[in-house]
Amino acid sequence: MTHEVRAVEAGDAEDWVGWCCSYCAAPLEARAHGLFCPPEGRFFATLAGVHRLLPEERRREVQPLVELQQLIRRDEGWRAEPGLPAVSPRHPLARAWERRAGVLQDALAFASDHLGRGPWNVLEVGGGCGWGASRLLAAGHRVAAVDTNLDGPDGLAAAERVNGGVPFPRAEGEVEALPVEPRRFDLVLAPASLHQGARLSRALVEMRRVTRRSGLLVVLETPVFRRREDGERTIVRAMREQQRRYRVSVPREAHAGYLVLDELPGLFARAGWSVAVHGWPDRLREWAGDAWHFLGQGRRGPRFPLVVARRDG
Repeated sequence: MTHEVRAVEAGDAEDWVGWCCSYCAAPLEARAHGLFCPPEGRFFATLAGVHRLLPEERRREVQPLVELQQLIRRDEGWRAEPGLPAVSPRHPLARAWERRAGVLQDALAFASDHLGRGPWNVLEVGGGCGWGASRLLAAGHRVAAVDTNLDGPDGLAAAERVNGGVPFPRAEGEVEALPVEPRRFDLVLAPASLHQGARLSRALVEMRRVTRRSGLLVVLETPVFRRREDGERTIVRAMREQQRRYRVSVPREAHAGYLVLDELPGLFARAGWSVAVHGWPDRLREWAGDAWHFLGQGRRGPRFPLVVARRDG
């Protein structure tokens, strides 16, 4: 009985999020060990602090791709560690984490200029181990996170290892069908995740749905190409490398994608956002970077600007 009361109290602390049923979109109620949908009579378990809100049939569909991505990330050295994105200069991914820390700092500065000092209600979409959420929590904001990657060493289940054991609302779910009620968040943060979805337009519409009027979407660490053909060459190369290294053939439509610079205004506008791109080099620097990348790899590479979108209407 005591455990049930504590579970409900923990659920009450998450009322601001507005978790909803993945099947009927009805508000969910806190129960011991999970969340409950009264209209459906459906129970969603909470395991390792993460609400399992992804529909079971969808989980079976995406699990092979999620496991492949987990394997790739482990091979590349990504893992949840205390204090991320701050790491030792001797860390094998020190330069990558330094870049991420700088981009996140710029992102929060843009958000502060628009939203004020806060505190804000923030949804981190596809943030993995919650390194972005950790910084936002430390700054006094309220944060919830949604991801399909629940990996213990690197995914959503490892988030409390990053932020020193501070619990915060987390759920297994997809960016194209976010399990939260409309207009709940001032800021949606998408770190290295927007390009992971197969349907960008649907993802942008979903993120707009859960954002309050004049709220922000901030996209960071997502590859952006000036030319679509360069993006496709990069995808083909990555698919070949995965086939060679892991003996796994991933369909093109299921592979992570990219954004195209000149298509961003129309893509975001159709979903109800006004968008601005920050950090794209001037033409001379862009040409020099393209030439260097082309000489080294025979193709033009991506850039990772900060993409800031404001919800229209």
